[in-house]
Amino acid sequence: MTYAGLDIGTSGCKVAVYDLEGNIIFQASRKYNVQGKEGIYEINPMEVLSQIKSVLKEVGNNCPKPIDAVAIASLGESIVILDENDYCLINSMVVGDQRGIEEVKQLIAAMGKKQILDITGLPPSEMYGLPKYMWINNHTNAIKKAKSIMFYEDYIGYILTGKKVVSYSSASRSMAFDIEKKQWSKKLLSHAGIQASQMSTPREAGTIIGTILPAIAKELDLHPHMQVVVGGHDQSCAALGSGLSKLNVGECGMGTCEFMFVMLPHAQKTSYMIKNGLTCVPYVLPDKYLTSTMVTTCGNLKNWGIGTVLNKVKAESENKDIDFFTYIDSLIDKKETSILLLPQFGSSGNPDIDYGAFGTITGLTIHTKVEEIYQAILEGIAFNMLLGYETIQEQGGRIKTMICTGGGSKSKLNLQMRADIFNMDVATINSEESGTLGCAILAATATNAFSNIQDAIDHMVHIKDLYRPNSTRQKYYHDKFIKFKELYKKMHNFI
Repeated sequence: MTYAGLDIGTSGCKVAVYDLEGNIIFQASRKYNVQGKEGIYEINPMEVLSQIKSVLKEVGNNCPKPIDAVAIASLGESIVILDENDYCLINSMVVGDQRGIEEVKQLIAAMGKKQILDITGLPPSEMYGLPKYMWINNHTNAIKKAKSIMFYEDYIGYILTGKKVVSYSSASRSMAFDIEKKQWSKKLLSHAGIQASQMSTPREAGTIIGTILPAIAKELDLHPHMQVVVGGHDQSCAALGSGLSKLNVGECGMGTCEFMFVMLPHAQKTSYMIKNGLTCVPYVLPDKYLTSTMVTTCGNLKNWGIGTVLNKVKAESENKDIDFFTYIDSLIDKKETSILLLPQFGSSGNPDIDYGAFGTITGLTIHTKVEEIYQAILEGIAFNMLLGYETIQEQGGRIKTMICTGGGSKSKLNLQMRADIFNMDVATINSEESGTLGCAILAATATNAFSNIQDAIDHMVHIKDLYRPNSTRQKYYHDKFIKFKELYKKMHNFI
């Protein structure tokens, strides 16, 4: 028996097919274009659909075994608006699009931050869906003409089955979903001129939506009895695929942005969460909630360093035919420096979310080596994540082990640094595709291949490496983190 995960991201989609031991049998991916500039960033739903069909057809034609069930993960906030003929009325805004800034101010003025948090579990922000939907309603006729308003998760589920069903975790990204009643908030939707009837039916992750439509199965060469299962928001599915199922385990996705997810002992909605930008969102596990902390510039900040001050080091690694990251890790391993860096180069995450922030580098001398600046980037990201984690601890979220996924988790030095700075075990998993693996876990459990999700995790998620805190580095990082917090207080809002 085989189970698949379809992960729909901002700039591409991928499918991975798994056996019951979590081994990848077949995988494929496609890219699509992000359009726009200067605060306007969009994807075309028809192009996305075309690429998703293409990747599914490749799986149908080439996967050695037929797929029994598939679940879908997708990017949050972005919506597909369809008219009565299922014609797409508008492109989808994606991460980085700044439309909605004024609308979130209007929403806060009308309802107040605490009331919005009490309903949605989200501190109001333009990064979530509703302010962007308000902008669409204020500037276009798309919502007025819409028969269906869907996230990419339920849109593709609709294409495959003809049924409109969305997960709680995706619905919560709208900032218009009541996370405890598990239903759309008519009051919040009304601010964007949206009727609840235009939205898909919310359901628990791991619920079977239905069997693939015969015509679609034929078009894509997929198993005619393949079941389609409710998946979730891509970050929640990635957390599940990393094995996050216990209160004392957290998951950290190290990519373009870095997110750390921690399970809360119960749903929480406090003024402290508003102040520190903390969320309380439905997880893909029944009646479980996640909170998170993030740093928004990680991958881009590393690329900035590589493309500016580290050109010489990059050339050296190429001349020696050594992978750049392996080479620079060898240059900074076990080094101690006086350099401190605030990683908010253009935007910042928790505890002070700000999309117009500026970064800081201090502690430089004429003897500073360029690789030490890269070390400061890694340390600064980790310190900023720890700053956010301290606010999570105030809400009762405490972990003993951090499971790391994504590109940043390929660096052993980065992982050991994280273990030393957080003073906890850091682990990686065998699979590099935690998002699709999380979906496969949901699909397999929904179709009774496993008795429950924990049973599926035990069979399909496997720890690869474990990094324990190094006591010899504790004082260096402890003292430096104290200085980092002082620098953060002084410089976060300096410009």
